[in-house]
Amino acid sequence: MGTSPTNHATRANHRVIGVALAVVSCTLYGINPLFSMNAFDDGANSRGLMVARFLIAAPLLLVYRMLTVRSVPWPRGRDLVEIFLFGYLGFTFQSFFYFGAIERMDSGLVSVIFYCFPVMAVLLSWWLLKHRPSKAIGVCLVGTVVGVALTAGEVSGGETAGIALTLAGALTYTFYVVLSSRVMPRYDGITGLTIILFGAMFGWLTLWLIRPFDMRVKFPQTSTGWLNVAVLSTFGTILAMAAFFAAMKRVGPGPTSVASAFEPVVTILVGFTFLGERLSIRSVIGAVLVIGAVVLLTVSEARSGVGSLSDATPGGAAHN
Repeated sequence: MGTSPTNHATRANHRVIGVALAVVSCTLYGINPLFSMNAFDDGANSRGLMVARFLIAAPLLLVYRMLTVRSVPWPRGRDLVEIFLFGYLGFTFQSFFYFGAIERMDSGLVSVIFYCFPVMAVLLSWWLLKHRPSKAIGVCLVGTVVGVALTAGEVSGGETAGIALTLAGALTYTFYVVLSSRVMPRYDGITGLTIILFGAMFGWLTLWLIRPFDMRVKFPQTSTGWLNVAVLSTFGTILAMAAFFAAMKRVGPGPTSVASAFEPVVTILVGFTFLGERLSIRSVIGAVLVIGAVVLLTVSEARSGVGSLSDATPGGAAHN
């Protein structure tokens, strides 16, 4: 029995919305370096910024959940532990690596190197979840890799420690995205995201308490610096993560990860416009390739049927 045109159109719209949400998410993530650099200029370091970020974001989202979906039951048992650990381990260390790298080199370079993670995510989904990549996603991955490679070759300021931190963050984020896609779709996004943010909050409080490698925590010194932290906590964390998980619920981890490759384009433009980072013709070509990959993915997801990565995500269907 065939699928009716109405159902096909509804499904296509559902998938296009999913990719659009991924682009919204990565755009919000892409402007994070602007607010983080402002906080750094105000006396904070990456560790202090992250402690403050989650101390604001987690309780704020809990209040919102209590006002909107308080009747929805919380996860229990193994699911609760797994979701908490996604934040406590995955999101804590991913943000530790990512924002530590931004302290050491240009945000544009950090972003484009970080975006080798869509390749990792698709391959890991194939290996762990048996989600075989479609041909269209393969083409998008090639365009993404070429685009970010061109851009990375033209962004100044790279150094060994910063590149190592960025790659470590990309690998951590890959496992975070793929493994969370097995559990998060069973629950509403607000509930899952609240648990993840509290996990990240306690993860950073743990690091602050034990201070590994003589880790120092420095907070902003003025209200302007704290305002930048507040923007990072709300728009760059709560809204960005909510849009990401809403996208992953609709189209799965592979397409969401590839669509999110639009983030380095946003980061490079923000760095060029507000942070004095340079932009070249080669960077523009790379950005065009990344945007082209996102457009191709959107069209492919709108037309695709059974067999994409999202179809294996339970029930249909947390970055930096």
